[in-house]
Amino acid sequence: MASSLLKKLNAIAPAKPAAPSKPVRSGLIVRRHSVPAEQALLAMDGARFHALGFQTESARDCLFLDTETTGLSRGAGTVAFLVGLGYLDGNEFIVEQYLMRDYPDEIDLLNAVCSAAQRFRAIVTFNGANFDLLLLNSRLTMHRMRGEMPALENVDLLLPARKLWKLRLKSCRLANLEEHILGQPRTDDLPGSEVPGRYFEYLKTGNESLLTDVLEHNREDVISLGKLMTVLAEAYYKPEEICEQIDLFSAGRVFESRGEKEQAKRLYTMASAPRPLTSISALHAERFAGHANRHLYQLYRREGNWPEAVRILETMVMRRQLGAYPHVELAKYAEHKQRNLPEALLHAEKALKLANDEEKAAIQKRCDRIIRKLR
Repeated sequence: MASSLLKKLNAIAPAKPAAPSKPVRSGLIVRRHSVPAEQALLAMDGARFHALGFQTESARDCLFLDTETTGLSRGAGTVAFLVGLGYLDGNEFIVEQYLMRDYPDEIDLLNAVCSAAQRFRAIVTFNGANFDLLLLNSRLTMHRMRGEMPALENVDLLLPARKLWKLRLKSCRLANLEEHILGQPRTDDLPGSEVPGRYFEYLKTGNESLLTDVLEHNREDVISLGKLMTVLAEAYYKPEEICEQIDLFSAGRVFESRGEKEQAKRLYTMASAPRPLTSISALHAERFAGHANRHLYQLYRREGNWPEAVRILETMVMRRQLGAYPHVELAKYAEHKQRNLPEALLHAEKALKLANDEEKAAIQKRCDRIIRKLR
């Protein structure tokens, strides 16, 4: 009887748990790479950093950082499982990568990053202010390690890159800048959207070969930070050497916003210079030449330099730039500065013919007022 009962109990007992499909592992995977440092990076000085809007004095003071994460949110469940760090050592650019074998290794990873950061004054990122550094800081807070990370200047390259190249390139993703600015498109690179999936699959299987492409993707990102920083710094340090007409206009807006009006005028003048219209891109650039002339006119107008301001407007009329705008401004000048109502009416009527639907009501109102004054 007892034997029969024992057999029945064994039959309904839960099965023993299966052996894990991955080996037990702990500790960080640490990789170290070395490549010859580019001369432009070695020559980065305080003047070039200041041109970018940062206070750092030398590239040797910089720690370049890029993370690979388990997701794109900054919620409590998102972890930076791989951190790539780059820095100059003599004439070499060193890339050190710290990768968690499993979640318990996160404290070791954070300790490694904080320890490395102690040796530098600035940390160079691409969108780090909005993602990488915020995520790392939140993880440090969760582990009660917030005070371990030194307060470094964040040289975030995304904002100056957008200000200079967004009008022309539309997308300022790092991969797009590598292709169109650095002239170094990646081949056979792992898309960033696939990185979290690779790591989760690795956690299930323990197959470290799944992470080979992730490590290479991260290493290329860190190296690109150094290259991109030097190209950006040179463009801001010597903006007159920018070749693309649209980028010259973008640079003019940057310097105008900084209050460097004379430099802005020079860049707007270069951006507005006539060029052969031999391609679609040249036609696109010509539209921004009109915007450059508009900004140039507004700078002269604010200074009260009306001869130069009127000359710019007349140039815009001759080159048929921005439709009704230069005629409207010439009508204002003739009406309020010259007290020449017939001339003002002439330009207002020309503006009305060129105006779009949104502009017509205001221009018609201007015409009617000038006519009343003439009567």
